[in-house]
Amino acid sequence: MGEIVSDWHSLGDEEISQYAAQGYLHLRGLFNQAEIDLGLEIVDRAVRSLATGEDSVPYHASYFNEGSRKDLVRVRNAVAQQREIAYFLDHPRLIGPMVSLLGHGLHVLGSEVFYRDIDSAPHEPWHIDGGPAMHAVKIDHTRRSLQAKAQIFLTEVSEPRSGNFLLIPGSHTWPAPTPSDIEEMNRQQRAGGVPGAVTVRAKPGDVLLFPYSLWHAVDCNVRAPRKSFILRFGHLWHRPHDYHAQPREVLDGLSPRLRRMLGDFGEESHPMDYYKPTDNEVVMSDGGDYTSLVPASLLERHGAAAFGPASWPTRERWTVCNGSPTPAPR
Repeated sequence: MGEIVSDWHSLGDEEISQYAAQGYLHLRGLFNQAEIDLGLEIVDRAVRSLATGEDSVPYHASYFNEGSRKDLVRVRNAVAQQREIAYFLDHPRLIGPMVSLLGHGLHVLGSEVFYRDIDSAPHEPWHIDGGPAMHAVKIDHTRRSLQAKAQIFLTEVSEPRSGNFLLIPGSHTWPAPTPSDIEEMNRQQRAGGVPGAVTVRAKPGDVLLFPYSLWHAVDCNVRAPRKSFILRFGHLWHRPHDYHAQPREVLDGLSPRLRRMLGDFGEESHPMDYYKPTDNEVVMSDGGDYTSLVPASLLERHGAAAFGPASWPTRERWTVCNGSPTPAPR
């Protein structure tokens, strides 16, 4: 096999080491203004669709009575409702970091749209993800991750108390939490804050990467509605979080890479494909051009080139920040 040329760039050794030690990476300016505007349009459309009862994911007991919360709108399996989110799932500047952390057997486990309104109470208590099935699973973070999330910020959260993501660096290596651990963390938060916690101050277009085992919460929001995506990734042999299998109408027209990341091996698939895919490096090397999914109003405003492959900057155009409250230069 000849050399495989990818449309994405790997993370550097320093970035991977930082992720392993701290449990997160804050990638600044990953998406440009045109892409931010596309994301905002997707959020607004998804929120309207949910209000009309078009949610494709049934309620689950672990959702913490979200339907009664006026401050939160959360749309799961968003790619099945808002096809344009494929643009972000298949974007080279997100694929590169995710392949670096998880490997070529990349699987989209979930795509979520978040709208967090103004509320003086904390939006999310301290927790880690994965539920009991994963809480006790500990891995060597100097090697491949088990799962990772990408939080894409579409609105300003650079000031405190604006629905900021809160995290504790290094907490992804802590022992499995007990109910009393969780209660103690949230007692400390109510009393003024958890020692060592970092308030993530993000600009639109920034992306935060973190594993399932990182302790995190979401602060109160007294400033303006916060809009974001959370894209969840794992390995091809993982079960997704918000879909069983994507129907053909969702998969049609997507790149081979994104279809593969959504668990599709075609009609001639074999159960072993999920563990030992024979062509994954080739399939993952190049994604699709989703300019045709961009609304005409945005194409007119920004120009088609702002959304096509020619607009995808090289890795050197974005910076990694370690959580300092001072934003890196844009």
